[in-house]
Formats: sequence, C-alpha cells, structure tokens
Amino acid sequence: MRFVVRGVVDEILIMKRLLLLALPALLLSSCVKDKYDLKNLDTTGYNPGIAAPLINTDLILGDLLKAVDTTLIKSDQNKLLHLTYSAALFSYNVAEMISIPAQSISKKFGFAAFTIPAINTTSSITLGTVVAGMANPAKGTLTAANGNNAPFPAVPPQAGGSVAVPTLSGFSSVTFSAGTLTMAITNHWPTQLTNLTVEIRNVVGNGLVATFVYPSIAAGASVSKNASLIGKTMNSDVKVVIASFSSPGTIPTPVAIKFSDALTVDLTTANLNVSSASAVFPSQEVLNQTINTNLTMPNGAQLNTLVLKGGQISYNIDYGIRETAELTITLPYATKQGVPFSKVIPLNSNHVSSTNASGSFDLTGYSFDLTAGGGQVNYLPATFVASVISSGNPVPISPTDSVSAVITIDNLDFSYIEGYLGTQALTIPKDSLDFSFFKSPLGGNISLADPKLTLKIKSSVGIPISGDLSALSVVSGAGATIPFTGIANPLVINSPVSAGTTALTNILIDKSTTNVTTVLSSNPAKLIYGMTGTLNPNGFAVNFITDSSAIDVSMDLDVPLYGSVSNLVIKDTIAFPVEAFQNVLTATLRVNILNEYPVEADVQMYFLDENHAVLDSIFSDGYKEVVPSSLVDVNGELLSASAARTDIVVDEVRVGTLKNAKYIVVATKLATANAGATAAKFYADYIMNVRLGILAQVKLDLNNSAK
Repeated sequence: MRFVVRGVVDEILIMKRLLLLALPALLLSSCVKDKYDLKNLDTTGYNPGIAAPLINTDLILGDLLKAVDTTLIKSDQNKLLHLTYSAALFSYNVAEMISIPAQSISKKFGFAAFTIPAINTTSSITLGTVVAGMANPAKGTLTAANGNNAPFPAVPPQAGGSVAVPTLSGFSSVTFSAGTLTMAITNHWPTQLTNLTVEIRNVVGNGLVATFVYPSIAAGASVSKNASLIGKTMNSDVKVVIASFSSPGTIPTPVAIKFSDALTVDLTTANLNVSSASAVFPSQEVLNQTINTNLTMPNGAQLNTLVLKGGQISYNIDYGIRETAELTITLPYATKQGVPFSKVIPLNSNHVSSTNASGSFDLTGYSFDLTAGGGQVNYLPATFVASVISSGNPVPISPTDSVSAVITIDNLDFSYIEGYLGTQALTIPKDSLDFSFFKSPLGGNISLADPKLTLKIKSSVGIPISGDLSALSVVSGAGATIPFTGIANPLVINSPVSAGTTALTNILIDKSTTNVTTVLSSNPAKLIYGMTGTLNPNGFAVNFITDSSAIDVSMDLDVPLYGSVSNLVIKDTIAFPVEAFQNVLTATLRVNILNEYPVEADVQMYFLDENHAVLDSIFSDGYKEVVPSSLVDVNGELLSASAARTDIVVDEVRVGTLKNAKYIVVATKLATANAGATAAKFYADYIMNVRLGILAQVKLDLNNSAK
C-alpha cells in the first residue's frame, strides 16, 4: 500500500509565490541597475541635478505566473485563477485481505473383510494303496486274497501312506485366527481299524495342520473328530496322511477282500477367520471411491468459482496391498482448458510390506467449479481409483490391509474468485505526513474563501464496501489536531458490475458541508490519513475479486485564488551596489503605481555593513505602504485600481552612511485589502503599472572629465 499527499502544501506555496510576484519593492533593486547605471556618471567637481525615468511597465498577473508555474495555476473561462492539483493518495489491494486456507482431504479406505470358502471335500484311501506299503507276511497274504473271500490277517501298527486333497481355491496359503476342521472317516474295509492316527499336512513344506486319533472304527462304521485351526496355516493343497494304524483282522472268519475298498475321508470347516493369507492378485480395480469435501473458509465465505494462478496438491499415500498398483486422483470439477485435473501415482510394491508414496502436482491455471455444476458452494469432491498390476506371484494379504490417503491443497494464489466472501473489516492504518513548508519563518495568516477538495475512489473490487474517513485530519502549526468534519459517514463505495471494470465514487469536500476552509487555513504541520470500512456491510451478496482488485483513492484540489492574507513577511538579503553612490550627494526615487492586484505591500529596507550590522533603514518609522491594494467588492471582484506615489529621499548624511553598506535587506509585509480583512479574487488579466524615476544631485569633476 502506498500513500501520496501533497496538494495543500503546493496550494499555500503558490499563493505565497503569487503575492511575492506583486512586490514592486523587489523590482526596484533590479530595475535601477538594469535601466540606469549611476556608477558611469563622471561627477567630479560639480553638483548638478539629474532627473531620469527608469522604468514604465505593465505587470500582467497571468504572465507573471507563467514564469513561475505552468502546471498548477490555471485560469477558467472568466480568467479567474485556480490552483488545480491532482495526486494519488493511496492504493489498497483488497485482494490481499482474501486468502484461501490450505485444504486437507484425509481418508482411509479399508477392504471388506474377506472370508475363505468353507472346505467340504471328500477323498478316499483304497485298501490296495495301503497294502502296497505294508510289510510281509500281511502284504503277501492280502495280495493273494485280493478278489476272494478269506480271513483278513492281523496288521501290526504301521504307516498307511497318504493322499493329496485340494482345499483352498484362489489362495496359495491361509493362516487362521479362528475355525474348526472336522474329519469324518468311513471304514469300507472288511476289517476293524484300531489306533488310527491321521495327519493333515500341507503338500508344500509338509507343515502339520491337524492331527486326528481314532481308537477304533468297525468295518462299515463312520467316526468324526474335530481339530482347532487357530494359528494354523493351510496351503491350497494338503495331504491326508495315515501316520499309524493297526487291525486285529478277522481270522478265522473269511471276508470279501477287494483292493478297491477304501477309507472315505470327509474334511469340512466351520467358523473360519483369516489372520493372513497369500494369493495371486489378478490385475483389477480394487478401489473406486469419491470423497465429498467442503472447502473450509473464514468469515462464512461461500465460493462458487476459484481460478488459481498458483498452488499445489500434495499427497501422502500408504498403500496396504503388497502388489504393484496405480492410484489415480481426480478432481472432477477442477479443470484446465476444459480438462479435469487427474493424475496417476505409481505404487511400486516390494510384495512384502505396504507402499508409501508422496509428492505434489502443480495447480496453476486450474479453475474450480465449487458448485459441482450448480446447487453447491465450497464443494470439492475428489475421486480415488486404485488398480492392481499383477506380478503373477502370490503376495501376502490381510483383512487389515487398507489405503490411507492424505491430500493437501495449499499455497493457493488466486487470480479470480466469485461467491460470497463474508462480512469482514477493512483497515487502512492511520499514518501522517509532515508539511515541512509550514515550518518556515514567514509567519502570516492565509484564509481561503472557497477551497474544494474532491476525493476520487476508484474500485475494481466486486464487493459492496462501506468506508469511514473520520481519521482524516491535520495537526496545526500550534499543535492542535483538527479533524475534517461534514464528510459522509459511512461512505457507500460503489463497486463494479463485472471483472475488469471499475466503479467511481466522488466525495466533494467544500465549504458548504465541511470545515475544509478552517482546516486548510490552520497553518497545518501534518496531515493524518487512513480509512476503515466493512466488506459486505449488508450481509450476503454475490462478490467477485481478482488478484489486482484494489481501492485507489486520488485527490483533485481546486482552489480558486480567492481569499485573504495578512502579516505575511518576506525578507531577502542582496549585495548593496555602493559604487552607485560614489559621486551622489542626494537622491530621490519616485515610484508611481496603478494597481489592479488585490494586494497591498508594506516595505522596509535595512542597510548592513560587512559584519551584517544594521547601519540604517530606508523608513525611520517602520514599514511603509508602497503598493496599495485595488478596491474589491464583497464578492472579491475588482471595483477599481488603486494609485499611489512614493518618494524615497536619500539625503547627504544618509548617502555617507550608505557608502559603508555592503548588504541591503528588503522586507515586505503582504496583505489583502484592509490589512487582510478583505477576501479578494485574483484574475489572470489583472495589471499593475509601475513607473520609476530618479532625481539625483551629483558631484562633477570637469577637470578630470576634460582629460
């Protein structure tokens, strides 16, 4: 934010310049030297009187001002002079008040608890398979009796072989946290089995799953046993192993012996829970979910549109599947050149542990439709799609596997916002500006009759704003704080109807409604400025703002040169041309003035020696009026020019004193008519006619002249 304040200082400065230009006393020192050089007179020996006109000129006020200033002083159609000045006071970027906080979308996606299909499988172990592994003599006896009726020999305890049984479909292995395995054995052999021990082992690795012991199973009978699967790991293929069995045989009773007779083994499960598993994950989409999130905005803001010139979306993903995958994040209502934001995040797995991925994407240039096509505000949905890319190998899986995603949208720098931005306070801090000009020792009183100050507020902010300029004040030369009064409060600051346009609000500060005359006539030393306000003072409204939306306040100052001046003292010290009085005995300077300027000037001159000590003054009784003011009416208009003649006599004694002078101080006290009590107007065509002559008694030396 920047502040520029100048106008009042320049206005007072030009007023003083204008009055200074009207001083014939200042003209005297230059005109005498330029028109008539007394030092060239040869005056030795004789004392004749010499009279000479020195100057006859018209001083036109408008022409004099052109020599001083061609930018600030203007004349209107009536040739009334005006001080006109335009300056920027401050510019406040309202967009800096609006910030979009970082937005976070956090979600954990769990997989539905998967279950293992209940195992229900039947397998058979034939008599022939078992006999093949027996030892003689039982093996030979049974082999000879196969297909015949014969006594079944007694079988001592021994192993009985195994048979592979498929159990799990789609999994290479499963570890159970709960469950029961039931084995039912039906004995189709023609003999009783005793002390039967059956083991369920994994085909790969031979790991033990369960053990069943049957003390006795009669021929043709069926017996069931249960075993716990808690903490047990089962592969996709297991084997039923007869670890040990025996039989008393049927001797002497003959039975039909057939090697095709079998032990039927039925395996079933119940109440299975899986703690972990290993499976070949096929390539497939394993996640497709949309998270509906609302932007978190301060001040109750409700945004419809957000266009970014900067920003990023950061992600941190914990991916629990032990298989390579791709995660696609899509913001369906964030588009750039009509294409929604969609980025693919690769998740490269080590097939053992979960995968973490983090990074960010640039959001520059994206436009967010926060209505989701209409009907919403601050609405920011995000879609997550995870697709597995199968390696073809078994990978660990668990019911606790999940995908955790934390998405952060931050460092948001907008170029355009549309929506309701909430009711919030606007504060442009108070500051002050020194008016160093008023610290000068000129003194005097200046009163302005009709100053006009126009504050121009240009807004490119599409938000209703009320403003308060009550901080606008000055600190006078005496140290008092004088506020401007009469300025409307609150101010209604007009807002534009569309982006890229501006709205103007003009505030006229004049004598009819404010105290501007008093304020600017107080010899101000400082200007205090600032503004407060409120965005959306009446509540909900559809707003818009760009990154460059600002309130620019400028000032147009129009001060007709119409006012009064009193006791304004101007002094100047110049070198005194003592050589001009070398042969002068006495002299009289006569000034004739016909004046339309509405200013009177009292003049005094002091002669100083080389040490700046005062030797003499031109008027022994103090200031003397040299330039009379013209006559003006109650409206400050010219009635008639004034005329005056002033003789300045320098006698022989004073001439002797002046011959020791090195410097002359010209002091002028300025005032409008009636010692500053009358306000007057200054016109460009006002004329002051100045005629200056000299009568000098000189001493001539003819002898020297004749040489």
